Amino acid sequence: MESATKYLSPEDKERFFKLKRDLEKSGASRKTMEERLRAFLWDVVEADDDEDEDDAY
Repeated sequence: MESATKYLSPEDKERFFKLKRDLEKSGASRKTMEERLRAFLWDVVEADDDEDEDDAY
């Protein structure tokens, strides 16, 4: 999953790793961490798609 971060903006990459560190500190299970990080990545992708659609008009 971390390999996907190479496609993120510097700001989103920083937010991804901050979220990961926070989850690790909280003692979240590996499954929970993966679910949360995957959801974060999808939110970023969907936000980028929305911006692209807005640019098309």
